[in-house]
Amino acid sequence: MLKQGQLLFIFVYLFLFTGTAFGQQHDSIHTLEKSLAEKLPDTVRLKTLIRLSDLCMADNRTINKGEVYTTKALELTHEKKLPVPYRLRWLHAMLLRSHDMIKKAAEEMEIVISDLEEKKNFQEAGEARNYLATVIFFAGQFNESIGLFQKNIAIAREKRLKKIIPNAYLGIANVYAQTQNEGEREKYLMLFLDEARKENDPRLTAQASFRVGVQLMHIDSNLKTVLPYLQESLTISKSINDSLSALTILNMIGWFYYLKHEPDSSLPYYHQAIQFCPPSNIAGFAKPYENIGNIYRDKKDYAKALFNYNLCEQYGMKTKDFYILAGLYKDMSDMYIARADYKKAYDCYVAFKNSNDSLNAGRYQEGLGYARAKFDTEAKEKELQLLNLKLDQQKYFTYGFSGFILLLLIIGMLLYYQAKTAAKRKISEMNNRLSEITHANLRQQMNPHFIFNTLNSIQYYMYQHDKIATNNYLTKFSRLIRKILENSQHTLVPVKDELDVIQLYLELETLRFKEKFTYEIIIDEEIDTLTYKIPTMLIQPYVENAVCHGLINKQDQGLLTISMKLCDRHICCVIEDNGIGREAAMEIKKQKDTPHNSLGTKITESRINITNALYGTDLKVIFTDLTDDMNHSCGTRVELQLPLMT
Repeated sequence: MLKQGQLLFIFVYLFLFTGTAFGQQHDSIHTLEKSLAEKLPDTVRLKTLIRLSDLCMADNRTINKGEVYTTKALELTHEKKLPVPYRLRWLHAMLLRSHDMIKKAAEEMEIVISDLEEKKNFQEAGEARNYLATVIFFAGQFNESIGLFQKNIAIAREKRLKKIIPNAYLGIANVYAQTQNEGEREKYLMLFLDEARKENDPRLTAQASFRVGVQLMHIDSNLKTVLPYLQESLTISKSINDSLSALTILNMIGWFYYLKHEPDSSLPYYHQAIQFCPPSNIAGFAKPYENIGNIYRDKKDYAKALFNYNLCEQYGMKTKDFYILAGLYKDMSDMYIARADYKKAYDCYVAFKNSNDSLNAGRYQEGLGYARAKFDTEAKEKELQLLNLKLDQQKYFTYGFSGFILLLLIIGMLLYYQAKTAAKRKISEMNNRLSEITHANLRQQMNPHFIFNTLNSIQYYMYQHDKIATNNYLTKFSRLIRKILENSQHTLVPVKDELDVIQLYLELETLRFKEKFTYEIIIDEEIDTLTYKIPTMLIQPYVENAVCHGLINKQDQGLLTISMKLCDRHICCVIEDNGIGREAAMEIKKQKDTPHNSLGTKITESRINITNALYGTDLKVIFTDLTDDMNHSCGTRVELQLPLMT
């Protein structure tokens, strides 16, 4: 059975295997974009926008442009009152699914399938049905997804449709992969391969052989079992000049031999990978050179290792691939440590940290970009709904003129009043929804802030080479990240889920600051932690402030108490520490020349205001500076008045 690190490598290459050639589409995209600058008939402009959307959505590097062109095409149909082509609905469904609007995406695909079947276009209807089954799968409806795939297979056999059956078997295999049913997954991947061979489709057969090989590698580390499938995929990829797929397979086989401590068997595959990599694919050269360097490093042939590391660095710098560079500098640091050249080892480790920080910053910006894109998409959806609402009002107004003048006046007034009331209600609903989106956007910014604070603790243990503590810390950290990701999908979460996050956070901090403080969490028995809900990630920033500013700076051991009790119309949450107090903490921050306001606290205050506006609540935060008999500061109490929600 392969380890977790090996599985991660497999899935990365699995993603690369499904990529498409970008350069071949670029000229077509550029030509179509130039034609949009000319004066075109509305129908021609619509077809051009749809074609551009198709080309851009097919590649992850241009998917954002595809979303823009899809939105423009939809706006054109509404503005010019043009019928919406089925392909545009399909692209719209893809856009909705990418932004987790699964229900609306499924509704659009059902319209697409109905339209195609009415036109007796059974081939594309089968492809659309496969996509709808995939959409349902992403919604978590696994049995319904498998049922739709099976139905599509039966229709495809009856109509003798091409590619529908193998892709449906692949879809079912993906569902079983999600449910971790490895036996059924392997069964349907084998069916996928059999059907691809029957249809004599080289590209599909290469993909199927690769997927089967990866699955067998996952459940059985015996390369004799795996290699025939990977070799079949490699041979086909070479025959159809699919250099990207060939490069992926060669790298994978080389890495597999390396993991099995057979470097001499691994080296030829990496050298072949370099030969197969096209000159235009600069990024493809970096990883093989890094792995060749690792092999020579393990053999203690440091001259050859350094030569290949330098080549990897050159290609990584050209593409600004911080993921490759971070791994490279870490490998180089390990090599210099083995050679007792600690100065160079230190320099490489600093380069590793800088690359890793750049990588984390890029992922953070990508997360923010996703949140903004989702916000823009949903805002456009609301604008289109409002436009439809206005068109309905115009229809009502037109129908009013068809009757007698007296009836026209009465009916017109009634319809106008009804439409106006409906419009106000619709706008009110949209405003509430926009407030929720803003709420989600603020939370999206806060989560990386909290995560980066926690990563500092992990980096400390890694630097100290404390493997046991690092493993323990990473285990708890992975659980914490999973809980945060689960909670961030909801505006409100049960009290128990919020307390689980705080419990994990405090466990991590007590691991980091050994014997620096203890904590206790006291929950009133009247509070049903599974039924009552509170805004997610609202308590944690105040707990973090108590630990980082109040308790850590305390000379002796501190105590943090978190208590919850049920009051008249709210839950009273009290966070109390016996630390140095807010005034002393502020003085320490000034002495360290780091006077800044906590980003987590600022965002939390904004979320409190939004929560009050959205739910009509009166959520309050009360700070109290604690003092002893001598009027000396002895801690801080924060009281949160959380509204009762179920």
